Amino acid sequence: MKKAPRAIKRMLNPPLRHTLMLTDPAVLFENVSHAFGAQQVLQGVSLRIEQGEIVGLIGPNGAGKSTLLRSMVGIIRPDHGTVQVCGTDAVRNALEARRHIGYAPSETALYHQMTSEQLLAFAIAFHPSADHALGLSLLDKLGVPHAKRLGALSHGMKRKIMLVQAIACGGPVIVLDEPTEALDPEARRMVESELRSQAAAGRAVLFSSHDLTSVERLCHRAAFLRRGTIVRAGGAAELAAETGRLLHLEFRVPMDRDQLPVHAAWRWQGQATRWSLHHNDPVEKVLAVIAELPINGIRDGGGSLEEVFDALYGGDAA
Repeated sequence: MKKAPRAIKRMLNPPLRHTLMLTDPAVLFENVSHAFGAQQVLQGVSLRIEQGEIVGLIGPNGAGKSTLLRSMVGIIRPDHGTVQVCGTDAVRNALEARRHIGYAPSETALYHQMTSEQLLAFAIAFHPSADHALGLSLLDKLGVPHAKRLGALSHGMKRKIMLVQAIACGGPVIVLDEPTEALDPEARRMVESELRSQAAAGRAVLFSSHDLTSVERLCHRAAFLRRGTIVRAGGAAELAAETGRLLHLEFRVPMDRDQLPVHAAWRWQGQATRWSLHHNDPVEKVLAVIAELPINGIRDGGGSLEEVFDALYGGDAA
């Protein structure tokens, strides 16, 4: 097979025009808004991701997580605001920005006649800093057969291939939409370990997830979206402190909300015999107030991201 002419190679892989300084953010969203018809999906989102930082996007379905990620890779052009990737305007220069990014969408609509090794080579060919050897090594670590056609692989195997090509592209930014979905526990641990290694080498990682435990283990910061707006952002401990304290109570008999004590800074969630209390008071004060209730058991919430999620969203679906 003849080699492609140099002009075609230059067109496919033009030199990158921006050199990232150590103080520059890897990713910058400024006042980003977008609507699908009458539905406002993103509303004034601003977020900065530093080099070497891992940031998780959290929120219910429809909160705007995937739309925000797609605005980085040229799939969606925001109605308003700025998206920068390694100093490149991802709205005006989507192709150049895309070459900085290793991207794994949540979908696995792949070329089923290709093998995993062929897809890897195809996917990373666009990236000048791609590491093909790393990709092959990750396929082996995750137990993905090199020569088997994609159409014969399980959904979980396809997810692994998508994650591998995103990491192997070598770009300074890795963007993953639901990376741990369909992965078994061992594969999840391996992917998390590899992402930590990539971040330690200076690459920024931004991903969306419903797996709050994984976000808590992996991320330096988390950003919570609600109806297209970032309502909280920070480290897990910081977010838990801002949200307040949480107690889980189990009652001996079913309780109605009007049977529970009311305080200005208290918020009850639950039903029947299981209720959770969000508060900002000293625990001793709370225990003194609820001492007369028919409590069977009580447990401190511990300030996890799951508790923050419950405090922010409650029963709200978006």
